[in-house]
Amino acid sequence: MQTLRVFWRLSWIMYYLLSGVFQMLVLFRWCTPQQKLARIQRWSQNILRVFNIQVNAHNVPHLSQVKGSMFISNHVSWLDIFAINAVLPGQFIAKDDVRKWPIIGYLAAQANTVFVSRQRGNGTQGKVDGVATALRNGAQITLFPEGTSTIGEQVLPFKSSFFQAAIDAEAKIWPVLCFYPAKDGGVNPTMAYYGDISLVQSLKDLAAQKCGVIELRFFEAIDATAKERRDLAEHTQQMLATELAKTLERSR
Repeated sequence: MQTLRVFWRLSWIMYYLLSGVFQMLVLFRWCTPQQKLARIQRWSQNILRVFNIQVNAHNVPHLSQVKGSMFISNHVSWLDIFAINAVLPGQFIAKDDVRKWPIIGYLAAQANTVFVSRQRGNGTQGKVDGVATALRNGAQITLFPEGTSTIGEQVLPFKSSFFQAAIDAEAKIWPVLCFYPAKDGGVNPTMAYYGDISLVQSLKDLAAQKCGVIELRFFEAIDATAKERRDLAEHTQQMLATELAKTLERSR
């Protein structure tokens, strides 16, 4: 039964990935920015539905409130992007590795994802300036400033570079906590994408589990102009780390 479930779900995932490529190659050229976001939202919802993953989102701001805003989130899995897009679709800042993923990398690039190298320099300042411009033009951009993903039991120190884009654009920052609860308390490790886990193995593990839950908790916006970028990064990291600790305590 499990083998059949894995085959069936992975077949649907391949269908939606190819469907996404078709939409971006053929349909996106005729779509307005709002229509593109709507398609990305439906597509993300469909991907999560294949895995029978439910997204419980709390305190989601209205779309009119987040124009030209940056969302700051902890990073647990590649599913984070789909979960946030399913609720509030927008652009993302992701590590360069994602660009190399088959199909998904192409889709991410076509969705105006900003790819960042783990190495210092390497054109980072130009990308920061580009993100600031996008924010001034009303884009909604999500950043995972840990620079890597975790199993979901901690929030690592934040890299501060792209906080400068929000400061330069005088944009609001919205902290978001991603949490993947297990049925018996704590976190669900099957949902996490970290360490040496490959994308293929992650897909197989997700297809094998019966269902899953992603909790997204949005917090009040922070004025990005009130602090220096390192202070802003530290303040946001400590806030999300504290909230994660409270969430873990409640789940046990």
